[in-house]
Amino acid sequence: MSMRSEMARLGSGDVGLSIILAIQIAIIFIVGPLAATPAVSTQLVEMLRFGLAATTILIVSRNRTVGIVVALAFIATLLASLHWQLGGTAAAIALGKIIVTVIFDMLVAAVVAFAAFSPGKVTVHRILGAVILYLYVALIFAGFYRVMVVMVPDAFSGLPQGQRGQFSGLLYFSLSALTTSNSGGIAAQFAFARSLSSLESVIGQLYPATLLARLVTLHASSE
Repeated sequence: MSMRSEMARLGSGDVGLSIILAIQIAIIFIVGPLAATPAVSTQLVEMLRFGLAATTILIVSRNRTVGIVVALAFIATLLASLHWQLGGTAAAIALGKIIVTVIFDMLVAAVVAFAAFSPGKVTVHRILGAVILYLYVALIFAGFYRVMVVMVPDAFSGLPQGQRGQFSGLLYFSLSALTTSNSGGIAAQFAFARSLSSLESVIGQLYPATLLARLVTLHASSE
């Protein structure tokens, strides 16, 4: 592979990080909150997740095996979602779908982390990749909280009723814990839920001050 083609490949991966960030912002700050209302179909969330999977596999991932694993994890989330909609056992299917979704989020986050922190020139796209990773912390912890609610229904107080409301409420709680802001009346009652939210708060404080700040410094020094 020539130097020019290698640089083009790396550049496309960096641009892919920006695409992932745009999709992620749509999921977290637009579709996620609106999913609690009839205005937005849950199918839209699946479509956006398909966009994440496609971008990760086709643009960002530089390893075929990793791409295949991400694709399989995404297909598993779709199958679990379809079985749930067709009337599968509610608790078991809900738990399985959430666990597979968390695994999918963790795989995509790992691919993004490798692209953002791999050796090479630190570009603006890589800094955006670090931001993606920060927001993925909120998505992954929201998945952990959803697992906890299925297993311990009274783990949180103040949650909206129904699957749609719980998804939106726990995503909001996760973002609040990450940024140490007001959680809007939702509170962790179960001891392990409180421990997880404390861990997320610690990550939310340390990550921007260490890894993200380091990337910004390297980018500034390379100009």
